[in-house]
Amino acid sequence: MSIDVKILEASEPLNFNDLLNAVLRVDERCGAIVLFVGVVKGIVEGDKRVSGLEYSAIKSTAIKVMERIASEEARKYNLSHVTIWHRVGALRPGEVTIVIAVSAENRKDAFRAAEEILERVKSEAPIFKLEKRSDGEFWIIGDGVRIKRTTLE
Repeated sequence: MSIDVKILEASEPLNFNDLLNAVLRVDERCGAIVLFVGVVKGIVEGDKRVSGLEYSAIKSTAIKVMERIASEEARKYNLSHVTIWHRVGALRPGEVTIVIAVSAENRKDAFRAAEEILERVKSEAPIFKLEKRSDGEFWIIGDGVRIKRTTLE
Protein backbone atom coordinates (compact mmCIF):
# COMPACT_ATOMS: atom_id res chain seq x y z
CA MET A 1 0.00 0.00 0.00
CA SER A 2 1.24 3.49 -0.78
CA ILE A 3 0.01 6.76 0.70
CA ASP A 4 0.66 10.30 -0.56
CA VAL A 5 -0.64 13.02 1.77
CA LYS A 6 0.23 16.70 1.35
CA ILE A 7 -0.84 20.17 2.37
CA LEU A 8 -0.08 22.39 -0.62
CA GLU A 9 0.03 26.16 -0.87
CA ALA A 10 -2.56 27.62 -3.25
CA SER A 11 0.25 28.84 -5.50
CA GLU A 12 1.76 25.37 -5.96
CA PRO A 13 0.92 23.77 -9.32
CA LEU A 14 -0.95 20.46 -9.46
CA ASN A 15 0.20 17.88 -11.99
CA PHE A 16 -2.61 15.41 -12.61
CA ASN A 17 -0.64 13.48 -15.26
CA ASP A 18 2.12 12.71 -12.76
CA LEU A 19 -0.46 11.76 -10.14
CA LEU A 20 -2.31 9.39 -12.46
CA ASN A 21 0.91 7.80 -13.72
CA ALA A 22 2.11 7.24 -10.14
CA VAL A 23 -1.18 5.59 -9.14
CA LEU A 24 -1.21 3.39 -12.26
CA ARG A 25 2.20 1.94 -11.37
CA VAL A 26 1.30 0.89 -7.82
CA ASP A 27 -0.43 -2.48 -8.27
CA GLU A 28 -1.29 -4.46 -11.40
CA ARG A 29 -4.19 -6.18 -9.59
CA CYS A 30 -6.10 -2.91 -9.42
CA GLY A 31 -8.86 -2.41 -11.93
CA ALA A 32 -10.19 0.89 -10.62
CA ILE A 33 -8.80 4.32 -9.93
CA VAL A 34 -11.15 6.97 -8.60
CA LEU A 35 -10.03 10.58 -8.72
CA PHE A 36 -12.03 13.24 -6.89
CA VAL A 37 -11.23 16.90 -7.46
CA GLY A 38 -12.97 19.48 -5.27
CA VAL A 39 -13.19 23.07 -6.52
CA VAL A 40 -14.34 26.40 -5.10
CA LYS A 41 -17.98 27.09 -5.88
CA GLY A 42 -18.84 30.46 -7.42
CA ILE A 43 -22.43 30.53 -6.16
CA VAL A 44 -23.79 29.07 -2.91
CA GLU A 45 -27.12 28.97 -1.13
CA GLY A 46 -29.00 29.63 -4.34
CA ASP A 47 -27.76 33.09 -5.28
CA LYS A 48 -24.85 34.17 -3.07
CA ARG A 49 -21.78 35.02 -5.17
CA VAL A 50 -18.49 33.71 -3.76
CA SER A 51 -15.35 35.73 -4.47
CA GLY A 52 -13.02 33.24 -2.82
CA LEU A 53 -12.16 30.83 -0.04
CA GLU A 54 -9.34 31.24 2.41
CA TYR A 55 -8.07 27.89 3.70
CA SER A 56 -5.81 27.61 6.72
CA ALA A 57 -4.63 24.57 8.63
CA ILE A 58 -2.67 23.29 11.57
CA LYS A 59 -0.40 21.66 9.00
CA SER A 60 1.53 19.05 10.98
CA THR A 61 -1.62 17.83 12.72
CA ALA A 62 -3.67 17.90 9.52
CA ILE A 63 -1.09 15.75 7.74
CA LYS A 64 -1.08 13.21 10.60
CA VAL A 65 -4.88 13.08 10.63
CA MET A 66 -5.06 12.66 6.84
CA GLU A 67 -2.38 9.93 6.96
CA ARG A 68 -4.41 8.11 9.61
CA ILE A 69 -7.58 8.43 7.54
CA ALA A 70 -5.75 7.17 4.43
CA SER A 71 -4.33 4.17 6.30
CA GLU A 72 -7.62 3.23 7.93
CA GLU A 73 -9.62 3.48 4.71
CA ALA A 74 -6.91 1.63 2.76
CA ARG A 75 -7.16 -1.29 5.20
CA LYS A 76 -10.98 -1.18 5.24
CA TYR A 77 -11.30 -1.28 1.43
CA ASN A 78 -8.05 -3.13 0.59
CA LEU A 79 -6.76 -0.15 -1.38
CA SER A 80 -3.37 -0.21 -3.04
CA HIS A 81 -2.95 3.55 -3.07
CA VAL A 82 -4.42 6.68 -1.46
CA THR A 83 -3.58 10.27 -2.36
CA ILE A 84 -4.94 13.20 -0.35
CA TRP A 85 -3.74 16.65 -1.37
CA HIS A 86 -5.38 19.63 0.33
CA ARG A 87 -4.56 23.20 -0.62
CA VAL A 88 -4.34 26.13 1.77
CA GLY A 89 -4.31 29.85 1.10
CA ALA A 90 -6.53 32.05 -1.04
CA LEU A 91 -8.48 30.29 -3.79
CA ARG A 92 -10.97 31.67 -6.31
CA PRO A 93 -14.05 30.01 -7.82
CA GLY A 94 -13.08 27.17 -10.12
CA GLU A 95 -9.73 26.55 -8.44
CA VAL A 96 -8.89 23.14 -6.97
CA THR A 97 -9.20 22.77 -3.19
CA ILE A 98 -8.68 19.03 -2.64
CA VAL A 99 -7.57 16.00 -4.63
CA ILE A 100 -8.28 12.44 -3.56
CA ALA A 101 -7.13 9.45 -5.61
CA VAL A 102 -7.58 5.80 -4.67
CA SER A 103 -6.83 2.55 -6.45
CA ALA A 104 -8.59 -0.72 -5.69
CA GLU A 105 -9.26 -4.08 -7.27
CA ASN A 106 -12.87 -3.07 -8.02
CA ARG A 107 -14.74 0.12 -8.70
CA LYS A 108 -17.32 -0.19 -5.90
CA ASP A 109 -14.63 -0.20 -3.23
CA ALA A 110 -12.77 2.62 -4.97
CA PHE A 111 -15.84 4.87 -5.14
CA ARG A 112 -16.92 4.12 -1.54
CA ALA A 113 -13.41 4.69 -0.20
CA ALA A 114 -12.93 8.00 -2.03
CA GLU A 115 -16.23 9.32 -0.68
CA GLU A 116 -15.51 8.20 2.89
CA ILE A 117 -12.04 9.71 2.77
CA LEU A 118 -13.46 13.05 1.62
CA GLU A 119 -16.12 13.12 4.33
CA ARG A 120 -13.61 12.19 7.02
CA VAL A 121 -11.08 14.82 5.91
CA LYS A 122 -13.83 17.46 5.99
CA SER A 123 -14.90 16.49 9.51
CA GLU A 124 -11.64 15.35 11.18
CA ALA A 125 -8.69 17.30 9.77
CA PRO A 126 -7.91 20.70 11.36
CA ILE A 127 -8.35 22.60 8.10
CA PHE A 128 -10.39 25.78 8.26
CA LYS A 129 -12.36 27.45 5.49
CA LEU A 130 -13.42 31.12 5.35
CA GLU A 131 -15.87 31.82 2.54
CA LYS A 132 -15.80 35.37 1.18
CA ARG A 133 -18.99 36.31 -0.60
CA SER A 134 -21.33 39.10 -1.58
CA ASP A 135 -23.15 39.17 1.77
CA GLY A 136 -20.14 38.84 4.09
CA GLU A 137 -17.60 36.30 5.27
CA PHE A 138 -18.59 32.92 6.67
CA TRP A 139 -16.67 30.15 8.41
CA ILE A 140 -17.61 26.81 6.86
CA ILE A 141 -17.89 23.97 9.36
CA GLY A 142 -17.94 20.37 8.12
CA ASP A 143 -20.21 19.88 5.17
CA GLY A 144 -21.79 23.27 4.66
CA VAL A 145 -22.66 24.72 8.06
CA ARG A 146 -21.99 28.45 7.73
CA ILE A 147 -21.28 30.82 10.61
CA LYS A 148 -21.06 34.52 9.80
CA ARG A 149 -17.69 36.03 10.70
CA THR A 150 -18.00 38.87 13.18
CA THR A 151 -15.91 42.01 13.31
CA LEU A 152 -14.51 40.94 16.70
CA GLU A 153 -12.45 38.11 15.17
